[in-house]
Amino acid sequence: MKRFLHGATLAIAISGLSATLASAPGVRAQSEPFLLSQSVNFRPPNVTAPGGRQGGTHRGSKLCPAGLSVTPLVPPTNIGLTLTDSPTIFVYLPQTSAEIEFTLLTENEDKVVYEKTFKVEKAGIVGVAIPASSDSNKSLEVGKRYVWSFSMVCEPEDRSADLVTKGFVQRIEPQATLKRDLVAHPDPMTRLDVYAKNGIWYETLATLAQMRRQTPGDAKLNAKWTELLQSQGLESVAAQPLVGPL
Repeated sequence: MKRFLHGATLAIAISGLSATLASAPGVRAQSEPFLLSQSVNFRPPNVTAPGGRQGGTHRGSKLCPAGLSVTPLVPPTNIGLTLTDSPTIFVYLPQTSAEIEFTLLTENEDKVVYEKTFKVEKAGIVGVAIPASSDSNKSLEVGKRYVWSFSMVCEPEDRSADLVTKGFVQRIEPQATLKRDLVAHPDPMTRLDVYAKNGIWYETLATLAQMRRQTPGDAKLNAKWTELLQSQGLESVAAQPLVGPL
C-alpha cells in the first residue's frame, strides 16, 4: 500500500512539474507564434542615400499647369530596402496629359537597368513593377543600390523643364531569422508585419497596397496605410487613391 501511495505521489509530482515547466517563461515545447500588430510598426534600417527625399513642383507649362507636384513614396532618407530583384516603386502623380518616364539606373547613373514610359488618367498613387531578371535582362543584384526616377515630360522640346523626382533602392540578402519568418507565415497580413519590423520598405508598401486593392473598403487596411505613410512624413498623399499598378 505504501509503495502504491509513493508511486501515485511521484506521478502527481512529475505531472505538476511538467505543467509548471510548460508554462514557465523561456521554456516552450514549440516556437512562439508571431503576434500580429494592430498597427504597421515600420522600423527604418540604418541606411542613407545622398540628399533627402524630395518631391517636385512645376512652374507651369501647357502640359503641366503651375503647382503640379510629384511625391515619391520612400522614407525621409530617400532609400528603401528590398529582398527581391523586382520591387514595385510607388509615387504620387497629379492628373496631367504629360508623359511620365520611369528610369532605373545603377548607383553611378551610368547604366540603364529598366525604363518605362506611361500616362496617368487621374491623380493618385502609381506603382511601377520592375520586371524580374531573365537571361537577357538583369534587374537588381544583391548588395547593390540603384537610383530610380520619375520624370514628367512637361515640355517635350525642352527636357530641362522636366519635373523630376529621384530615390534609391537597395537589394539585400535576408538573414536566416527573416527567411524563417517569411516561410512560416505566408499569409499577407503577417508578412506585412514581418517586412515592416525588419525595415523592408518596398515589400511593406507593396504588400499593403495589394491587400487594399483586393478589399478597397476595408477600414482597417486603409487605417494601416494612412498610419504607415504618416510615420514616414507622407501624410500629404496618404488619402490619395491607388491608381496603379503598371
